[in-house]
Amino acid sequence: MSDGLTRREVLIRVARGTVLVGFGSTAGFLIEKADGQVVWQVDASRCANSRLGEAGAEVCNLCTTECVVQQSAVRAVNNFRECGRCSICPAYFNIKSAVDEKGLPSEKACPRDAIERRAIGLVDPADPANNFYEYTIDEEKCDGCGICVRGCREPLGLGSIVLKVRHDRCVGCNRCAISIACPKTALARTPVTAALEPTLARQAAR
Repeated sequence: MSDGLTRREVLIRVARGTVLVGFGSTAGFLIEKADGQVVWQVDASRCANSRLGEAGAEVCNLCTTECVVQQSAVRAVNNFRECGRCSICPAYFNIKSAVDEKGLPSEKACPRDAIERRAIGLVDPADPANNFYEYTIDEEKCDGCGICVRGCREPLGLGSIVLKVRHDRCVGCNRCAISIACPKTALARTPVTAALEPTLARQAAR
């Protein structure tokens, strides 16, 4: 070819451009869905599961049962900047269960086993409670039941885990069934484009 490129190089560049355009179209659609319009978001300050240290707060799992999609578009999300990385995390362990031979609760809190626990650094076998751990939510398993969110509330936890709507799973109902059922009106519509940033990040990683 006259510009020094071979036919194969041209085809490769065209293919790459097509992939980028395809991803850009998807991202553009998601942004357009939010920008200038509205998307559903969970207000953690209102959510019954997220109310930090609230005495006698009711147990709520409506995000799990009321969503129109088979597995709720609401997911638990851990804010690692707020997490204490505790050895005995009240969101990961059922702290009321019997203690095992390692001195840890014998049962997990999540009924879907959607929280992954990973030691940070070398584990001290003589004192495992002296180690720090990272807790990550597996969003493919999570159904937004809120058990871990309630466990993470103060004073036992730090409130780092909250519920969020994942917009690549949300079908964008004009009247969200969860928001209608929510006793605290914690789901509201907002025009904030930043609400889609986690969605776009996951799309880019795929």
